[in-house]
Amino acid sequence: MNPEAQKSLEKRKKCPACSREFTGTLVVCKHDGTLLIPIKEDLMIGTTLADKYKIESEIGRGGMSVVYKGRHELMDRMVAIKMLQAQLVNDQTSIKRFKQEAKAASCLTHTNVITVYDCDVSPGGQPYLVMDYLVGESLADIIKRENHVEEMRALNIFIQACDALEHAHLKGVLHRDLKSSNIMLVDFEGKTDVVKVVDFGIAKLMPNSGKQSQNLTQTGEIFGSPIYMSPEQCLGSHLDARSDIYSMGAMLYESLMGMPPLMGDTIIDTMQMHVSTMPASFADMRHDLNIHPQFEAVVFKALEKKPEDRYGSMEQFRDALAHVARTIEMDKFEPRPVRDMSTMQPRSTKQNMTPQRNTNAGALPKPQISSISASQKIDNGAAKGAPVMNTPMGSISRVSQTGMKAAYAPNSKMNDPSRLNKSKLGDLKNAENKASKSKLLIGAVIMIVLALILVIGMVIYVTNRHVPT
Repeated sequence: MNPEAQKSLEKRKKCPACSREFTGTLVVCKHDGTLLIPIKEDLMIGTTLADKYKIESEIGRGGMSVVYKGRHELMDRMVAIKMLQAQLVNDQTSIKRFKQEAKAASCLTHTNVITVYDCDVSPGGQPYLVMDYLVGESLADIIKRENHVEEMRALNIFIQACDALEHAHLKGVLHRDLKSSNIMLVDFEGKTDVVKVVDFGIAKLMPNSGKQSQNLTQTGEIFGSPIYMSPEQCLGSHLDARSDIYSMGAMLYESLMGMPPLMGDTIIDTMQMHVSTMPASFADMRHDLNIHPQFEAVVFKALEKKPEDRYGSMEQFRDALAHVARTIEMDKFEPRPVRDMSTMQPRSTKQNMTPQRNTNAGALPKPQISSISASQKIDNGAAKGAPVMNTPMGSISRVSQTGMKAAYAPNSKMNDPSRLNKSKLGDLKNAENKASKSKLLIGAVIMIVLALILVIGMVIYVTNRHVPT
């Protein structure tokens, strides 16, 4: 191990709950009080794979793999290297899942999907993937920092994500582990908020993909992130593209509200709620926000319990979001009604377990749109170039309970009713005044014309009386 890497590891500690790293003499995490764990020496740092990929540092670590920042020495280009953890090299299921991700990645060539360049095995027998090194942040990072995502920004992000997943579904690939930390936002070719969907670690090749489908889970075995899992995924039932649509709806709800749609005290509680409980309305969840009603309807349609009640494809979901974006643009100068805050009651932090049904989740007219181009980033066990939120991959038994609720707190700021466009109201009054003056002017002109006609008539009358017969 090189001296620089050794020095970087000295006295470094990591919080197992929030994945933050610290240096010095700290014993517990400054953010959540969790006991810090010393970061052990990683013998891979400083080594070179396949005589061209030099490993420089660790980016993140998940339940099955670790992601390194590396450099392609021949091309002098930064890359991310995702490698199966050493203790799993003899676990055949883990090996198969890793190969499954490589196969899934080989199918996908889309601007908004992480690009995998190479796949090989290290001298120690650890398989690894070489992929884009992304500099940016995850959607989870943004939600945590800003407490929610503004409407038009959320629409831009999720339209791109829908494009990426529609491409994956057409190639016969289900993601099955969609979560906000798997949506990366980077700057690309002068554009901001360019999306990269990452981490196809538990992706499934559907039978109609033209490739052999590998069933890596036993009947009833459940994989994914409980906060975003579809009802059928919670029950261990058959999955199709509509399961990913539900997960996208859950992420979109979280983005707009700053908190997940459903979350119980335990993993099992959360999964039961996904099966039987509809999320609270936007007004009940966040009194201080004023989300467009059409946007809410689209989100709740994606969150329907029965797959047949959701959008039939990512394309339909994307088109509905694009329709909302156009509607909001057209309504930009029309003041949106402000909710009467006096009728609102504070929402309990524990969500109602009674099954509910959202009545506004009807389908919107399908517009003709063009795809929004975009780009990239990677997650917990994938690749990232900025702060990495390490979220586990694989079995839900690895999901941390300590961080499930701590990161979500509603913004206490209330919307100012003065947000109505005062200048536009002033323009309306000016227009009314001008119209009144115009009417008065027209009336005066008419009176003058009538007076002239009267005078002319009198002159003609007088003249005729004095003409000799």
